[in-house]
Amino acid sequence: MKLSNLIDSFETIQKGFRRYQGNRTNMSEDQKNLQERIFNKMRYALSLNLALILTGFLAILLSVFIYLDQPATLFTGLGFFICVIAAIGTYVTKNYKVAGYLFAIAGPILVVGFMNTVPNGYHVADPLWMIIVALFAYFVMGKRIGNLILIFEALGLIYYVIFNLNDNINSIASLAPIARYALSFNILTCSIVITYLVHLFLKRNAIAVAEYENILNELKGKNILVQEQNREKTSMLKEIHHLVNNNLQVITSLLRLQSREIENQSSLEHFKEAIDRISAMTLIHNQMYQSKDLDRIALEPYFESLSKNILHSYALDIPVDITFDIKIDHAASNNIVPMALIFNELMSNSFKYAFQNKSSGAIRIKANQTGNKSIEFNYADNGEWIEPAHEDSFGLELIEALTEQLGGTVKRSTTGGTHSSFIFESESL
Repeated sequence: MKLSNLIDSFETIQKGFRRYQGNRTNMSEDQKNLQERIFNKMRYALSLNLALILTGFLAILLSVFIYLDQPATLFTGLGFFICVIAAIGTYVTKNYKVAGYLFAIAGPILVVGFMNTVPNGYHVADPLWMIIVALFAYFVMGKRIGNLILIFEALGLIYYVIFNLNDNINSIASLAPIARYALSFNILTCSIVITYLVHLFLKRNAIAVAEYENILNELKGKNILVQEQNREKTSMLKEIHHLVNNNLQVITSLLRLQSREIENQSSLEHFKEAIDRISAMTLIHNQMYQSKDLDRIALEPYFESLSKNILHSYALDIPVDITFDIKIDHAASNNIVPMALIFNELMSNSFKYAFQNKSSGAIRIKANQTGNKSIEFNYADNGEWIEPAHEDSFGLELIEALTEQLGGTVKRSTTGGTHSSFIFESESL
């Protein structure tokens, strides 16, 4: 088999695993978005209905004030005009924030402005309009804006009591019967609006809660189904890893049996290298089968296990100190196979060639994140570099191909030992 075909087969297996993993669903974010959409619908309905009812009541109130030539005519007219804009803007944009910001900004300014700039007006109903504006802000725009409006209105009311109340009391004349009726209608209007606003909020909120709970129950049922399907796929995927692991072990056993009949040392070495490469992949599938997270493998424990297996297969006569400095917790399953084969080739080369004239060996492996999409992997031993017998050495060719598969580059140095430095530009690592 050509090397390119071998690499393609590895990628095909890993793509199959990733397709199974891709069906996992995270429901919590969808639930948050659903809740926000439902309650935004409630806020929209509340804003539009309030804008419409205020438009109607203020139209009647404005007509009465114009007829009686009341001081509140100008501010009532401005309030009516703002309610018309809020109703039209909310209906056209389908966005509650149009009415929300208009009422939150213009409402307090109109009420506080009328109270403190019209000394001959009757301000009995003004606190009720303050309550309407504050309640709307709390119900639609939230606690923060509601608190700000309430503080602004309280400060305006305090200013009126301290600086303008006496002048207002001294300047207003006795109310004619028709004026008392107008003031009573103003108070009645405020009371109706407050009652309607609270009723509408409770009603719309109850509808929104019921709708959210119904959809949430439906989503929970679907989530249970997805979780059950995920458990089945996870179980199936583990079984696939188990079968692959068993098949690789069978292949390894067959190669070992076949190698016993080989007397040519060079051919025997090739068999041994093939067995080591298959053993590296066997170890991967064994860990995937035993892991809870099939899509990620702990990097350092895996390399430690792999190094022990390789060291055991070579049975060197000298002690070899192997140290790891891995600052990456996990690697994606689709990248661990090429990384493992690179590691296997490097360590095998060290055991075969580097320590021939040494009384002890040392191997250092480092890996750390160098950017959002790249890692640096360094392998070094204290042995002497031996040039391969052929320029097209399969081991070096395999390392180059696997590095390219991971979107990386490699640099080698033979000063003070053998050093290989890799940069892998891979989003999945």
